[in-house]
Amino acid sequence: MARRIVICGGGSAGGVLAARLSEDPANNVTLVEAGPDYPTAEETAPEVLDANRIGFTTHDWGYASSDGVREADGVPTFGVVEQGVVPVLRGKVIGGCSSVNGANALRPTPEDFARWTGLGHDRWSWDQVLPYLKKLEDDPAGGDLHGTGGPVRITRFTEDDGMRPVGSAFLEACAQAGHPVHEDVNGADRRGAGPLPLNRKDGVRQSTAIAYLAPARDRDNLTVLGERTVDRVEFTDDGTARAVLLTDGTRLEGDLIVLAAGSIGSPSILMRSGIGPGRLLDELSIPVVRSVEGVGRNLRDHSMVYVTYAVDEDAVGEITPPLQTVLAFPSGGAGSAGEVDLHAVVLTPEPGVLLVPLVLYRPYSLGSMEITSRDPDAAPHIRLGLFDHPDDLHRMVSGIREVRKIMESGPLQKYVRAETWPGPDVTSDADLVRAVLQGKNTCCHAVGTCVMGGEGTPGAVVDQSGKVHGVEGLYVIDASIMPDIPAEPTNTTVMMMAERAADELRGRA
Repeated sequence: MARRIVICGGGSAGGVLAARLSEDPANNVTLVEAGPDYPTAEETAPEVLDANRIGFTTHDWGYASSDGVREADGVPTFGVVEQGVVPVLRGKVIGGCSSVNGANALRPTPEDFARWTGLGHDRWSWDQVLPYLKKLEDDPAGGDLHGTGGPVRITRFTEDDGMRPVGSAFLEACAQAGHPVHEDVNGADRRGAGPLPLNRKDGVRQSTAIAYLAPARDRDNLTVLGERTVDRVEFTDDGTARAVLLTDGTRLEGDLIVLAAGSIGSPSILMRSGIGPGRLLDELSIPVVRSVEGVGRNLRDHSMVYVTYAVDEDAVGEITPPLQTVLAFPSGGAGSAGEVDLHAVVLTPEPGVLLVPLVLYRPYSLGSMEITSRDPDAAPHIRLGLFDHPDDLHRMVSGIREVRKIMESGPLQKYVRAETWPGPDVTSDADLVRAVLQGKNTCCHAVGTCVMGGEGTPGAVVDQSGKVHGVEGLYVIDASIMPDIPAEPTNTTVMMMAERAADELRGRA
């Protein structure tokens, strides 16, 4: 009899898991996605398909953080749904966030996994994860660090192949400021500037829906259910996960149930299922299956501000593709021996405007989330905690100063007319701190809300394979189980984790 597998969430992790697990005819896989399912590229909404469309919210859960934002005029509004409110953008569509993100394909680093193993996760060393990073990609860079022939096409724009002049000027300005420039910023040396690796092909965003699920659709043992919301997991009396209950009353029995709904969705399902902080479950009259204080805690996200510029439209010319280059640097500056903790990219969202999203990739601040009701349609309470730690603020201020030095340099003078935010008059540390607190935003890379750790470890929700402690037949495989946040966008890391988990669940690791 086929093993019945129910995967809750069709995003960056769920799409990979469904495709890989259904390769085995001994598995009968059902993938449940709350957003619309687009079976083919021709049926996909244009903004989801178009890799040049960034910041759209037509396929989003509509969540927001309770982080306070100081009122101010002129704060950048790109990516902001409601002025003064920090959005928590989460893709609600087949492919999840991989269908709505910026198609940024920066990979995690050996240093990221040194942190994981340093926290006791000995099965997550760089040598153990690199084969799966290579397995997922089709990267023409080649070499020992990259894979070719994988599902996800990696594209880089170069001066000989599609790099817009403003991108070339940005790289030249970075070099003048003392930053090394590399052809492959996913290579051995991650410090410096270079063409941004992108998971796009012929202008199409290579989401897990396109790269993984589309080739698997004709398998008889794979069922994809779109626009179906998961309510909770049901358990037997001995604590074994036995079924997934959807909000329309459908009950999906499974021999293996995997939550892949992300750092907001997966802990929410766990809490509604009776696994979470005992106090909260009691308050909401949810029968307790297992009291686990770590569910919804330990949230980390990459905080960000947009340094904005008015530019000469004629000099900039074509504004798409909007993302082509990246700079990774330590907050201590180009000559610092410190670790890389800041990234800057050049983004051209509309004529006459240039944004420099400046991202803190090694945050110390912590947040949390919890459900507010047993109703799956009720928005959870989310607090990202952006810039709560004073060191995060100080490093962002240093980053703004470095960005200014680069953007005001000779190679970019042809393009840049004026800084419009924070503005040239905002120069003191105190004024820059105030500006950061007014303009703070997020990269929407939340992790850690179902964190992995040894059974009995305070806060640990799952083991190193993603199995939920204390219950049988239930796994969490997505960004929520990360013990620390990578110093890169999280999408590629999540796909790698799902590739690895699929092999483990098939007994092929």
